[in-house]
Amino acid sequence: MRPLKMPRDELLQRCANTFKRLGYHGTTMDALSTACGLTKASFYHHYPNKESLLRDVLEWTHERLKQSLFSIATDESLGAQERLASMGRKARRLFQDDSIGCLMGVVAIDATYGKVELMEPIRRFLDDWAAAFTTIYRSAYAPVDAQHLARQLVADFEGAILLARIYSDPSYIDAVIERGLRQLQPAT
Repeated sequence: MRPLKMPRDELLQRCANTFKRLGYHGTTMDALSTACGLTKASFYHHYPNKESLLRDVLEWTHERLKQSLFSIATDESLGAQERLASMGRKARRLFQDDSIGCLMGVVAIDATYGKVELMEPIRRFLDDWAAAFTTIYRSAYAPVDAQHLARQLVADFEGAILLARIYSDPSYIDAVIERGLRQLQPAT
């Protein structure tokens, strides 16, 4: 296989942006190759179809978020509220940024209409995000309650990301962070 003319991370970043902007069904191999500045033939040499490319994009995005976002949940040098606040600030920046945005949400919506095999990597991403929040909530709640609150926080974030994009107003994400922080405050 011939080497790519650009670093793999850059190629996947550009493809992630394209999938996020156009959705799964609206993205063509032509659009992807153009976004990467490659000929269509060169692009097909590395990826035989957009499904195989999207799997790599989803995996790459997931790994990137595990390292940069989810890992904050286990930073023992910070208290629970500090970890959640730090994750919230980082998530706000990441999900407002065109590099990642709401890629998982865009693909999940498209995948429910005929590409159910793409749901598994999205589930793994959402499960890891919930697991990170569960780690934080365990400082104040029983394990079952921590898991429930964590899953709800992920759902709240996903909704807030969508609303923030629709209304160009990141305060939706800020409100989710604030609700999560209130849940970690000791009862008075």
